[in-house]
Amino acid sequence: MRLLKLLPNILTSTRIAASPVLAWLLLMGRFRTALISVLLVSITDWFDGYSARKLGVAGGIGVVLDPLADKTMLVTLFVTLGYLRIIPRWMLYLAIGRDGIILAGSVLLRIFRNIRRFTPSILGKISTFFQIMLVLLSLVYSTFALMLFDDLKWAALALSALFTGLSGLDYIRRGIAMTRRIRNH
Repeated sequence: MRLLKLLPNILTSTRIAASPVLAWLLLMGRFRTALISVLLVSITDWFDGYSARKLGVAGGIGVVLDPLADKTMLVTLFVTLGYLRIIPRWMLYLAIGRDGIILAGSVLLRIFRNIRRFTPSILGKISTFFQIMLVLLSLVYSTFALMLFDDLKWAALALSALFTGLSGLDYIRRGIAMTRRIRNH
Protein backbone atom coordinates (compact mmCIF):
# COMPACT_ATOMS: atom_id res chain seq x y z
CA MET A 1 0.00 0.00 0.00
CA ARG A 2 2.87 2.37 0.81
CA LEU A 3 4.27 1.89 -2.69
CA LEU A 4 0.85 2.58 -4.19
CA LYS A 5 0.78 5.94 -2.41
CA LEU A 6 3.88 6.90 -4.42
CA LEU A 7 1.98 6.39 -7.69
CA PRO A 8 0.88 10.04 -8.16
CA ASN A 9 4.43 11.36 -7.75
CA ILE A 10 5.82 8.62 -10.00
CA LEU A 11 3.31 9.59 -12.70
CA THR A 12 4.20 13.26 -12.28
CA SER A 13 7.90 12.42 -12.53
CA THR A 14 7.31 10.72 -15.88
CA ARG A 15 6.50 14.14 -17.38
CA ILE A 16 9.84 15.48 -16.18
CA ALA A 17 11.70 12.38 -17.40
CA ALA A 18 9.86 12.44 -20.74
CA SER A 19 10.82 16.04 -21.51
CA PRO A 20 14.32 15.34 -22.89
CA VAL A 21 12.98 12.34 -24.81
CA LEU A 22 10.33 14.54 -26.43
CA ALA A 23 13.00 17.09 -27.37
CA TRP A 24 15.12 14.34 -28.91
CA LEU A 25 12.17 12.98 -30.91
CA LEU A 26 11.49 16.45 -32.30
CA LEU A 27 15.14 17.09 -33.10
CA MET A 28 15.21 13.78 -34.99
CA GLY A 29 12.14 14.84 -36.99
CA ARG A 30 9.95 12.13 -35.51
CA PHE A 31 6.89 14.36 -35.20
CA ARG A 32 4.25 11.63 -35.21
CA THR A 33 6.00 9.74 -32.41
CA ALA A 34 6.49 13.00 -30.51
CA LEU A 35 2.80 13.89 -30.91
CA ILE A 36 1.65 10.48 -29.68
CA SER A 37 4.14 10.65 -26.80
CA VAL A 38 2.99 14.12 -25.77
CA LEU A 39 -0.62 12.96 -25.75
CA LEU A 40 0.23 9.83 -23.72
CA VAL A 41 2.41 11.68 -21.24
CA SER A 42 -0.25 14.38 -20.89
CA ILE A 43 -2.70 11.75 -19.67
CA THR A 44 -0.46 11.33 -16.62
CA ASP A 45 -1.26 14.96 -15.71
CA TRP A 46 -4.89 14.03 -15.21
CA PHE A 47 -4.21 10.59 -13.76
CA ASP A 48 -1.69 11.74 -11.14
CA GLY A 49 -4.21 14.19 -9.68
CA TYR A 50 -7.00 11.62 -9.81
CA SER A 51 -4.89 8.93 -8.15
CA ALA A 52 -3.65 11.34 -5.48
CA ARG A 53 -7.23 12.19 -4.52
CA LYS A 54 -8.37 8.55 -4.58
CA LEU A 55 -5.38 7.38 -2.53
CA GLY A 56 -5.69 10.26 -0.08
CA VAL A 57 -2.21 11.61 -0.76
CA ALA A 58 -3.14 14.92 -2.39
CA GLY A 59 -0.84 17.74 -1.32
CA GLY A 60 2.69 17.33 -0.03
CA ILE A 61 5.43 17.19 -2.62
CA GLY A 62 2.90 16.74 -5.42
CA VAL A 63 1.78 20.37 -4.97
CA VAL A 64 5.26 21.48 -6.07
CA LEU A 65 6.15 18.56 -8.35
CA ASP A 66 3.01 18.71 -10.55
CA PRO A 67 3.34 22.32 -11.76
CA LEU A 68 7.11 21.82 -12.07
CA ALA A 69 6.52 18.80 -14.33
CA ASP A 70 3.98 20.71 -16.42
CA LYS A 71 6.27 23.72 -16.82
CA THR A 72 9.32 21.53 -17.58
CA MET A 73 7.49 19.71 -20.34
CA LEU A 74 5.95 22.86 -21.83
CA VAL A 75 9.21 24.84 -21.75
CA THR A 76 11.13 21.92 -23.25
CA LEU A 77 8.61 21.64 -26.09
CA PHE A 78 8.58 25.41 -26.63
CA VAL A 79 12.38 25.67 -26.72
CA THR A 80 12.70 22.71 -29.09
CA LEU A 81 9.92 23.90 -31.42
CA GLY A 82 11.45 27.39 -31.36
CA TYR A 83 14.89 26.00 -32.17
CA LEU A 84 13.39 24.09 -35.09
CA ARG A 85 11.54 27.27 -36.13
CA ILE A 86 8.21 25.46 -35.97
CA ILE A 87 7.03 28.22 -33.68
CA PRO A 88 8.44 31.72 -34.16
CA ARG A 89 11.37 32.57 -31.96
CA TRP A 90 9.71 35.78 -30.81
CA MET A 91 6.93 33.64 -29.29
CA LEU A 92 9.52 31.51 -27.53
CA TYR A 93 11.19 34.66 -26.15
CA LEU A 94 7.82 36.10 -25.07
CA ALA A 95 6.86 32.91 -23.20
CA ILE A 96 10.26 32.42 -21.59
CA GLY A 97 10.48 36.13 -20.75
CA ARG A 98 7.08 36.08 -19.05
CA ASP A 99 8.02 32.99 -17.04
CA GLY A 100 11.33 34.61 -16.09
CA ILE A 101 9.54 37.73 -14.85
CA ILE A 102 7.11 35.59 -12.83
CA LEU A 103 9.96 33.57 -11.32
CA ALA A 104 12.08 36.63 -10.50
CA GLY A 105 9.09 38.45 -9.03
CA SER A 106 8.06 35.51 -6.86
CA VAL A 107 11.63 35.10 -5.57
CA LEU A 108 11.87 38.82 -4.76
CA LEU A 109 8.49 38.81 -3.02
CA ARG A 110 9.54 35.81 -0.98
CA ILE A 111 12.94 37.28 -0.01
CA PHE A 112 11.91 40.87 0.68
CA ARG A 113 8.26 40.55 1.71
CA ASN A 114 8.09 36.92 2.95
CA ILE A 115 5.15 36.20 0.63
CA ARG A 116 5.02 32.47 0.02
CA ARG A 117 1.70 31.92 -1.75
CA PHE A 118 1.38 32.70 -5.44
CA THR A 119 -1.85 31.64 -7.07
CA PRO A 120 -2.08 31.49 -10.85
CA SER A 121 -4.25 34.17 -12.41
CA ILE A 122 -7.08 33.43 -14.82
CA LEU A 123 -5.05 35.16 -17.56
CA GLY A 124 -2.10 32.91 -16.69
CA LYS A 125 -4.28 29.82 -17.03
CA ILE A 126 -5.70 31.05 -20.35
CA SER A 127 -2.15 31.78 -21.54
CA THR A 128 -1.00 28.28 -20.59
CA PHE A 129 -4.02 26.77 -22.36
CA PHE A 130 -3.19 28.57 -25.62
CA GLN A 131 0.52 27.74 -25.29
CA ILE A 132 -0.42 24.07 -24.97
CA MET A 133 -2.77 24.39 -27.97
CA LEU A 134 0.05 26.04 -29.95
CA VAL A 135 2.39 23.15 -29.15
CA LEU A 136 -0.21 20.50 -29.96
CA LEU A 137 -1.33 22.16 -33.21
CA SER A 138 2.30 22.67 -34.23
CA LEU A 139 2.92 18.96 -33.70
CA VAL A 140 -0.29 18.00 -35.50
CA TYR A 141 0.57 20.25 -38.46
CA SER A 142 4.16 18.92 -38.53
CA THR A 143 2.73 15.40 -38.62
CA PHE A 144 -0.13 15.80 -41.10
CA ALA A 145 0.61 19.10 -42.96
CA LEU A 146 -3.03 19.92 -43.67
CA MET A 147 -3.89 23.56 -44.29
CA LEU A 148 -6.63 23.48 -41.65
CA PHE A 149 -4.06 22.60 -38.98
CA ASP A 150 -1.78 25.40 -40.18
CA ASP A 151 -4.64 27.90 -39.89
CA LEU A 152 -5.49 26.62 -36.41
CA LYS A 153 -1.81 26.80 -35.43
CA TRP A 154 -1.64 30.47 -36.48
CA ALA A 155 -4.83 31.23 -34.52
CA ALA A 156 -3.33 29.52 -31.46
CA LEU A 157 -0.12 31.52 -31.97
CA ALA A 158 -2.02 34.82 -32.02
CA LEU A 159 -4.07 33.93 -28.94
CA SER A 160 -1.03 32.51 -27.16
CA ALA A 161 0.94 35.71 -27.80
CA LEU A 162 -1.96 37.92 -26.71
CA PHE A 163 -2.64 36.08 -23.46
CA THR A 164 1.04 35.50 -22.67
CA GLY A 165 1.65 39.24 -22.92
CA LEU A 166 -1.51 40.16 -20.98
CA SER A 167 -0.81 37.63 -18.25
CA GLY A 168 2.79 38.85 -17.93
CA LEU A 169 1.54 42.42 -17.41
CA ASP A 170 -1.10 41.14 -14.99
CA TYR A 171 1.47 39.25 -12.92
CA ILE A 172 3.63 42.39 -12.75
CA ARG A 173 0.58 44.40 -11.62
CA ARG A 174 -0.30 41.77 -9.01
CA GLY A 175 3.30 41.65 -7.72
CA ILE A 176 3.37 45.42 -7.30
CA ALA A 177 0.01 45.33 -5.52
CA MET A 178 1.25 42.58 -3.16
CA THR A 179 4.34 44.64 -2.35
CA ARG A 180 2.28 47.75 -1.61
CA ARG A 181 -0.26 45.82 0.45
CA ILE A 182 2.46 44.34 2.68
CA ARG A 183 4.30 47.66 2.99
CA ASN A 184 1.11 49.48 4.08
CA HIS A 185 0.38 47.04 6.93
